[in-house]
Amino acid sequence: MNFSTKRLLFSTVLALFLGFVAVSAIHKRYSVTAYTLAQIKATGACVSCSLENFDLQHLDLSGVDLSGAILTGANLNKTNLYRAKIQGANLMGADLSGAYLVKSNLSGTNLAEANLSGADLSNSNLAHANLKKTDLSYGYFYQTNLFRTNLTRSDLTNANLLASHLAEANLDLADLSGANLSHVDIRDANLKNVVFCQTKMPDGTVNNTRCPQL
Repeated sequence: MNFSTKRLLFSTVLALFLGFVAVSAIHKRYSVTAYTLAQIKATGACVSCSLENFDLQHLDLSGVDLSGAILTGANLNKTNLYRAKIQGANLMGADLSGAYLVKSNLSGTNLAEANLSGADLSNSNLAHANLKKTDLSYGYFYQTNLFRTNLTRSDLTNANLLASHLAEANLDLADLSGANLSHVDIRDANLKNVVFCQTKMPDGTVNNTRCPQL
């Protein structure tokens, strides 16, 4: 067997071995995911567990207890999380776009750089949560508790915050273009450098002080 043949044989064996390892890893990951989801559905809880990068989109997880869980990078697109307990969880960079989070508890949760566009968080609790650089555009926050929430550089364009509680929240450099702040409690909130453009203020007036085109 000449050198070229040996080299080709070695390359083929190596490729087959690496392929086997990759398939095994995928199968193991799928098995773990399926098992974890089965456990969540059976017990209704996954407290302080790791669900990093899990695909949980479109699932019905209403009432589930995910407090303290690690959900960084998880896909929760259009997931039903009605009355879910997610306090103290880490959802940094997670996709919660279009998710249903009505009456859920997200107090103290890390949602930095997450995608919550179009999500419904009405009557939910986000007190002391970290929403830095979070996409909250077109979200619904009717009577939502955002007390002392970090909303630095967050995108709240066209968000409906009707009657929400934003007292002492940090909105430094947040974009509130087109947002509805009717009857919102903004006492002692940090509104430094906020982008106001076609923004409906708590007193019913429209604020255009930072419209880029004006």
